[in-house]
Amino acid sequence: MSTSSPALRSTTSGSFNWLSTLYVVLIALVMSGTGWLALREASTRYLLPFQSDNVAELAQHQARLLRDKPTLDNIQTYSPELATLARGTDPQRFVDSKLIEHGLYLAQMPKLNQVLLASHIFTGVACMLLGGWQFWPAFRKRFMRLHRMIGGIYIVTVPISVLLSFAYLTVTAPHNLYTRLAAWVALWLFGTVALFSVAAAVHALRQKRIHEHMGYMALSFACMLVAPILRLNWVMLAWLFPHIDQETLSLVTMGIMMPECLLIGYGLIQVNRQYERAMTRRTPSDLTRSIQQAFQRAMPLWYALALGALLISVVHFGAGLGMSSTDSAHKLVNTALLERESTVLQAHPLIRNVFALSVGLALLLGLHLFNRMLNRAPSQTGTGHLHGAARRVLMLSLMAGASAIYLGWHIGLAPAQQWLSGGTLYTTSGLLILAFSGLLAGNMAKGHLPMMKESLAFLLSVLPFAPLLLVNLWLLQWLPIPADYIQQGQAYVLAAGACGVPMFAAMFHAVLGQAGREHG
Repeated sequence: MSTSSPALRSTTSGSFNWLSTLYVVLIALVMSGTGWLALREASTRYLLPFQSDNVAELAQHQARLLRDKPTLDNIQTYSPELATLARGTDPQRFVDSKLIEHGLYLAQMPKLNQVLLASHIFTGVACMLLGGWQFWPAFRKRFMRLHRMIGGIYIVTVPISVLLSFAYLTVTAPHNLYTRLAAWVALWLFGTVALFSVAAAVHALRQKRIHEHMGYMALSFACMLVAPILRLNWVMLAWLFPHIDQETLSLVTMGIMMPECLLIGYGLIQVNRQYERAMTRRTPSDLTRSIQQAFQRAMPLWYALALGALLISVVHFGAGLGMSSTDSAHKLVNTALLERESTVLQAHPLIRNVFALSVGLALLLGLHLFNRMLNRAPSQTGTGHLHGAARRVLMLSLMAGASAIYLGWHIGLAPAQQWLSGGTLYTTSGLLILAFSGLLAGNMAKGHLPMMKESLAFLLSVLPFAPLLLVNLWLLQWLPIPADYIQQGQAYVLAAGACGVPMFAAMFHAVLGQAGREHG
């Protein structure tokens, strides 16, 4: 007996199919475009060191010319990729940034680094040019042979590209990347998950678990979007904040890039599900059973962590004034951001207390609701017995999301990296909390238990961002982070960016969970 409602069926058979096609084609076109742009960049700028002996002098001459006359033609000569970005915004923005100095480093870095970077880009181009098209359901059904060929190229090139990037990162210090330490760590994380996901996708295909294969492929593709999303963000953020310089917006990008990539991957999983057909009773894999059993055995630990998050929220965001109430933040975060956050929290005592309580309580009650869903008897149909608890979680989550956005908006953003990424973490996390709360409410209205579990998993992954930020800062203080990295805001950006890591767990739930098994 299917748990999907007639309303869900009618939606997915009409407008949902049209919107899902538009979504996949748009993603595929944008990624193919960025792949083509990367190919142009690689075939000119990154091959130049192997074609000329005086490439460093040539790059310095082009940089001087660019600073004297920041025209699109001069930018095009220096970097076709940078010229394309400048056409979407303002050439002066990128000329004034440190991207020019970074280009000089690329021209004179050791030959091994140049070989590794160029090889990584050329293999990664194949992933971008072709990878998105394998997620178009209509294309896959009509051209299965071509779909398999694209998938084969993707599965071969992704590991090669990732391993080459690992080799490049191994011989390149974080400060020699334009986006520095935060990007250096993020590339290791995304690359590792991409390697695992591709291997798991191949294994799932051999086991004929096509729904898991598709999910893992979507997750791997999401992890390969880091570089394109980074550059697209530079343009889109410049539209939103034209008064903010490129260096500051680069810090903002590092804070929003992880959820962006994972949400794109989750969207690809969603549009490839078949909600309009009758539910399929697929049995969980051995891995899925093992993970669920381990998760439930560790439930006392999860409750303890949720209580700890509630305590941190109340002490440091209710009674205290955020990061400034911790010693670790004073070691790793610049004074201007600490003062800005504490000023906003002090000016809005009601909002900050609502935020502190709602975040902690929503996490605790949401975890209890998730456990009840996992323990639901197979013979028990319907979701009415869960609605009371779900409504309480939704009410608290809506309060948490709205108050986070309010605080983040008032913290704001200042040029010249005065407040680093400012209120980005609050605002982005608040928007995610509201979005996943909306998904949970919609799935509850449809009586779709598997999707309720999935949307709740994502909601639980983003709720504890504030206490997690303080925990991350406390952990980072024990690492030997250079003083200049801290001064550049890299420690804070790394701590804030790491608040999105729990979303990976939610993505794995989407790949292996009940909704994927029944509608994949």
